Amino acid sequence: MEIQHWLVALTLTLISLNCRPNNYKGDKTESPSRKYYFITTVNRTDKSKQDYADLILNLYNSNGEFLSALNTNASDFSKWVVDWEKRNDTIILNSSDIGILAWRIENGKLQRIELNADLKNQAAELKQEKYN
Repeated sequence: MEIQHWLVALTLTLISLNCRPNNYKGDKTESPSRKYYFITTVNRTDKSKQDYADLILNLYNSNGEFLSALNTNASDFSKWVVDWEKRNDTIILNSSDIGILAWRIENGKLQRIELNADLKNQAAELKQEKYN
């Protein structure tokens, strides 16, 4: 009987370890100019960190050198989609919790820019493509 309790405890432990959320790391998404790419990450495991469940944009140059990271403040608990603007090295984010945001690269860092109608339309198209 003692072995059965031990096996049950071991099984439950293994199941709980497999059910723990993993940190998220997105695919490499290359810019239209091919000068840059970004990889999205989400901290899903360390609730003590300030960026818990936030979408982070990690920017790299074409040589794979890390340039900067930006916490978008979009929550992974909401629907979101992020991609490059079709013609420029501008990143567009459409998130159901914080709305639409865009960034342009200046001196190797992402700088938030004002949205125009074209960026808003592209953001709506991105969300429709992903979630419909």
